[in-house]
Amino acid sequence: MGPRAPGNPGNPSLGPPLAATPPLVIRKPQRPQLPTLAPVASPPRPTTPTISLQIPSKHPPRSTTPKIRLAISTDKSSAGSDSFEGGYYGGPVDVDKTEHADEPTIRPDTGTIAPAPGLEDVRSLLGSLQIKTSSKSQPPSDNEDDGEAILATSPRVAYGDDVLDEVSRLGEGAGGAVHKVKDKRTGKILARKTITTREAPMRQLLRELSIISSTEHVNIILFHGAYMSPSTSEVKILMEFCEGGSLEAVSKRLKEINAVVGEKIAGRLAEGVLQGLNYLHTKKTIHRDIKPSNILLSREGVVKLCDFGVSGVLEMSLAGTFTGTSFYMAPERISGQQYSIRSDVWSTGISLLELVQNRFPFPNDLPPIELMMYITAGEPPRLEDEGELIWSGGMKDFIKQTLTVDASLRPTPKDMLAHPWIVDTMKQEVHMAKWIRKVWNWPKTRRSRDQSSRREESPPEQSPSANGS
Repeated sequence: MGPRAPGNPGNPSLGPPLAATPPLVIRKPQRPQLPTLAPVASPPRPTTPTISLQIPSKHPPRSTTPKIRLAISTDKSSAGSDSFEGGYYGGPVDVDKTEHADEPTIRPDTGTIAPAPGLEDVRSLLGSLQIKTSSKSQPPSDNEDDGEAILATSPRVAYGDDVLDEVSRLGEGAGGAVHKVKDKRTGKILARKTITTREAPMRQLLRELSIISSTEHVNIILFHGAYMSPSTSEVKILMEFCEGGSLEAVSKRLKEINAVVGEKIAGRLAEGVLQGLNYLHTKKTIHRDIKPSNILLSREGVVKLCDFGVSGVLEMSLAGTFTGTSFYMAPERISGQQYSIRSDVWSTGISLLELVQNRFPFPNDLPPIELMMYITAGEPPRLEDEGELIWSGGMKDFIKQTLTVDASLRPTPKDMLAHPWIVDTMKQEVHMAKWIRKVWNWPKTRRSRDQSSRREESPPEQSPSANGS
């Protein structure tokens, strides 16, 4: 309309329309520009490849998933009970397979193919579990009563909140709280671990319930039963109660009484852990969470491994792995590489070294991430003499071998059981029940009084010497 307004006064002549034509001609050149504008208006088409290029960068795990799955599918031997679902630190690092073909190896997996199980699967498993009420390999207890004898002869004992009295709280792990409970029917004392199913992945919970209910070894905590609370939100696992506490609690107690652990005691403790790990290895199971708080002691001083895989597997968040457990992990696990039972050997060495030195063997002033880097890239700790505290060469070599950085060169639990230091320790007389009683200052039982009348007792070492029992 604007161009036509000045053209109307000159209507009598045809010149003005021609003068008005130039604007039209000007507009016509604009039409040829439309092809030029079209490419500019069609950047969506060129941007389409840009968008497709951004997809991999937006979801890098998808681009790497084929490589991860191909690596797993080529090794069928690692897909059994040793499969590890959910990586701690993202995708795995591609490494060569172990030289030991018969050794189960775990690669962190980032995908789940089977549908996730639900509460009905948990109920079904709990209903099918065979309740174990006695162990042929367990040493006799000093306080065994008629109630325990009733349980031992009963083919199946049903447990529930209504038949258990809560005595005290023992602690809280990654999977849930642990309480000391008493069976109202028999007076038997048990340890009960509560796992909230709303927070625990069902697949791992089912797997670990299957493992703990099928293990029976003197150095594995004895499983008594499991049940689900009426609210269906908690699974409660009943295990033997270990009065000696954990190595973590023992270490704190030794600091309080200014005592140290001697070589013979340390050797017996190491032997018990290795025997438990070797048994799990025969069942193609890896503990994955060896640390002082998961190594318990009975009243007789017998080592009992607990929480194998439960708390470790259930800690799925990245933040949850920086709680202390990861500090006992082998370098290959922290790095996300494939790992085997040899990773538990590393954790055993760190736990034993911390116990005998009464301090954590790594720098305690580093932030968690830097400490992880230190463990994977730095030199492993060694057992060193301190003043008058002298350790034998055999024990130093034992610690050195357990802390071999290269996992392919690190011995297995079975190999470490044949170490000269362990073999020599097992030939010596060591009174573990007496030692743990002295640690906790328990009164003598009738059995210990009878034994003490036949031989002289020695208390836990109050001096720096570490060569006693």
